[in-house]
Amino acid sequence: MAIKGLRNFRYVKLTKDSKDELEYATEVKQLVGAKSIKIAPKVDSAELYGDDQLLETASSLGAIEVEIDVAELTLEERADWLGYKIENGVLIENKDATPAEIAFGFEAPKSKSANEGEAFRMVWLTKGKAEPLEEEGKTKEDKLEFQTQKVKLKFMPRINDGVYKITADTDLKGAPKQEQFFKVDFLKAGKIAQGGI
Repeated sequence: MAIKGLRNFRYVKLTKDSKDELEYATEVKQLVGAKSIKIAPKVDSAELYGDDQLLETASSLGAIEVEIDVAELTLEERADWLGYKIENGVLIENKDATPAEIAFGFEAPKSKSANEGEAFRMVWLTKGKAEPLEEEGKTKEDKLEFQTQKVKLKFMPRINDGVYKITADTDLKGAPKQEQFFKVDFLKAGKIAQGGI
């Protein structure tokens, strides 16, 4: 049924994406403190009119804009995502840095499952890059307010197979479990490998 929460932001670096090769790093890393995510695909549409009516319509997918809000993105994670250097606890941001291509995943508990057990919606966005971070601060007043980190990313289809998003609900028959879905092998294939993962 409805989504009732959000947890377990995670990412893994995409190392190769061509017609012949698709490879991710072996380690899926987890971010702490998932607060919100917004996924907004840009779609360009064209319409053909004739004889005083709509005859045909077509659309094409552009960039998939994603904004996340996380409790904190550490300096090490910023360096990992944006290609910056970190030395002795100091993050050095350079205009010539090349952001890493990553896959980004998360899970969301569902309010009611088809089989009355606990159920989750699980998502992988397969290929994207983070944009340089905006930073905002606010002085402490009489009411304490935590300040979190918002990050904008742009995702796109993979060159290898055109896949840009993989979604599964754990309460559907034959669906993978979380420990299967969030493995690199599943991310590459979009299905459980023969013999299990």
